[in-house]
Amino acid sequence: MPEVMVKVKIYEYDSPCGKLYLAAKKGNICLCDWALSKNLADTLSRLSKALDVEFILPEDSALNQAADTSQINAISLEPAKAKKPRPEKPSKVIVSAKKQLGQYFSGRRKTFNIPYQMAGTPFQQAVWKSLMDIPYGKSVSYAEIAAMAGYPKAVRAAANACGDNAITVIIPCHRVIGSDDGLTGYGGGLGAKRYLLDLESPQQRLPFKTVTKKPAVKKTVKKTAKKTVKKTPAKKPAAKKQ
Repeated sequence: MPEVMVKVKIYEYDSPCGKLYLAAKKGNICLCDWALSKNLADTLSRLSKALDVEFILPEDSALNQAADTSQINAISLEPAKAKKPRPEKPSKVIVSAKKQLGQYFSGRRKTFNIPYQMAGTPFQQAVWKSLMDIPYGKSVSYAEIAAMAGYPKAVRAAANACGDNAITVIIPCHRVIGSDDGLTGYGGGLGAKRYLLDLESPQQRLPFKTVTKKPAVKKTVKKTAKKTVKKTPAKKPAAKKQ
């Protein structure tokens, strides 16, 4: 008989810069991701396979309204019920995570003391562990985080690994920026990334650039009106009188 997957309930946490989804397996946080992340379905599918779990989403999740939920692997969409059961009490680690997140967002906590479980390749885990070495209030480039992980030439792969981080904020991938001080790529959106960096900075606002694609500018060719020159008929020479 096939093994029954462990069902893991996802809880919500409303941060000042967006809603976070939290989940834990056997006393370890395995998910702390943005509810509006474009990669959320892929992240949940990847974690469910790696951890052998089935995630139960909140009823108001955007994924519940997905047009084709058949492509969302190993995610349970809670059906509407006539009688709602008593809400399940979150585990101690979820309660602790919410408490520490609240302390962090209020500026009273700089590091997290929460047991967590990372699910990824050895390369990804090397990058995620290196993220934990970035001090509070500091930032590094993608090239620097690749070197810290021991793969100095794998800059693009390190950037992708940062994007695959499923335990955001706690594992601070927001502290990685572009080499030109540009804010690029973040699951919670660039606004959330700037908020977190500003929160950790002693300054009120950091001079980061927001990298946006410039709209293509259509070149307009000025049409010059052609001047029409009226040709005057040549005068016929006067006939000589004989």
